[in-house]
Amino acid sequence: MLMAVTGTPEAEKEYIFTTLLETGLSYKLVNADSPLLRKKLAECYSRIEHMVEKVKCEDLYTTDDLIKKIINKESDFWISTDGDDNIMGCLIIGFGQMPRGKGICAEAIEGKFDFYKLVPMLEKYYKKLGFNFFEMSGRKGWEKIMKPLGYEFKTVTLRKKL
Repeated sequence: MLMAVTGTPEAEKEYIFTTLLETGLSYKLVNADSPLLRKKLAECYSRIEHMVEKVKCEDLYTTDDLIKKIINKESDFWISTDGDDNIMGCLIIGFGQMPRGKGICAEAIEGKFDFYKLVPMLEKYYKKLGFNFFEMSGRKGWEKIMKPLGYEFKTVTLRKKL
């Protein structure tokens, strides 16, 4: 079930959006205007750092670059939490504009998520905001996870440092 947080001034809300606890996890969009944003980012820093190292993209961006995008509201910051509100995973969603539509992109993901619950929820949330595609890149194993959710393999990314 999807819930918007109501009754509190925007800047005071810790989360803009949250789901009920299902399959042991709840998904929450951290409010970029909340005074608690930096605390949540600090709690997830090592997770984001681990992801950046794992995908071997330090030549393109650093953990601090991703954190700055969240603080500057250029990316959204989602967390998964357990029943005791412990952070179990972190997800950073970026935005992209193409000539024929605007979309979201999974910029970083690390930790525990139920993708068969998370992905449809993200699609529904961002579709309501006017986005019309969700794109992600990653290692080959992601195709196996995302294909049952309707995603299709589109490209291979090759890169060489010049």
